Amino acid sequence: MFIVPISRMDGVSSIEEMNKTGKTENKAARQDFGAVLEQAIEQADAAQKQMEESDIRLAMGNVDDLHTALIQAEQAATAIEFTTQLTSRAVSAYNQIMGMQI
Repeated sequence: MFIVPISRMDGVSSIEEMNKTGKTENKAARQDFGAVLEQAIEQADAAQKQMEESDIRLAMGNVDDLHTALIQAEQAATAIEFTTQLTSRAVSAYNQIMGMQI
């Protein structure tokens, strides 16, 4: 059995250094909530349009794979449910914040 040797830990950096590195890393990784919501709505809309086209092809008999149409329908339903939950949670959080007493 191999035992990993204990190595020396680096010292704790100052708060100023942590803030400097945190600001540069967070700007690249952090997105605005409005952008996230807009992206979710666009994805749900695209999935809805694909599902409608798939339904039309299915009704006309132009679909060879029924399972593909069902998968697209479930993807669209999931995207719409995600967007609905996202907006519902945002409104709920906003109402909680507005209800706080200072």
